[in-house]
Amino acid sequence: MIHKKVAIVSGGAMGYKDGGASIGGAAAIRLARDGYAVVVVDEGAMGQRTVDAIKQNGGEALFLQLDVTNSENVHKIIATTKEIYGALTCLVNCVARYSPDMAKNIADISEEEWSKTLDVNLNSYFKMAKYTIPLMTESGGGAIINISSIESFVALPNFSVYSVSKGAVDALTRTIAVDFAPHIRANSILPGFVKVANSEGTRTPEELELWYQEISKQYPLQRVCEAEEIANVVAFLASDESSYINGQSIVVDGGKGIADAHSF
Repeated sequence: MIHKKVAIVSGGAMGYKDGGASIGGAAAIRLARDGYAVVVVDEGAMGQRTVDAIKQNGGEALFLQLDVTNSENVHKIIATTKEIYGALTCLVNCVARYSPDMAKNIADISEEEWSKTLDVNLNSYFKMAKYTIPLMTESGGGAIINISSIESFVALPNFSVYSVSKGAVDALTRTIAVDFAPHIRANSILPGFVKVANSEGTRTPEELELWYQEISKQYPLQRVCEAEEIANVVAFLASDESSYINGQSIVVDGGKGIADAHSF
């Protein structure tokens, strides 16, 4: 059966803490609500939670538990999508690597950690785009949406490889936008801090509330972004309502990036 609207969301698992919030999970659920058949891809088993949530709301989805840094796996994802849904009109790249060993400056980070992080945060985006573009073109075109970060524009201390990877994602997005228009549009979304389960660590609910309150002070909107608010931007960029937006890095940070933090 050929579906008119089909999306692949990499990094689409719900948060690993009992299926809590995640950007990829929220994006997949929102796209399904908008009528997309969604292929949720993640190396973690919690991707099934995302699919279950979609199906409970009457949506169409399937889960592929695969590592998208592996080219063979990427080919399996595309072949399965074509076999089951017959088309592809949207790709959302949302995988990201976080580890204590990557939280270092370039003098201290190991070459191995640098390479591992770039393999996930950048190379997987390249592979997913490279190998999905032919199917998307065959399907009549569509939208590629890369989840980047405000760290593309600003540097978090001792988080070197993350900022580098996100800056490269934005550059990759622009090259896709230029090379594959007019049939394929590509844009990136640059969130600030987002409330997701995987950032909570071992904090108690009370500790989390205090943590979020402190973070909120850095943002003009005085609150922490919800994953669904990023998903809303994904849905907009995937839709025809954004038909003349191409090659843009769209900051979704509550105004933090334009706010002077000085007090007098």
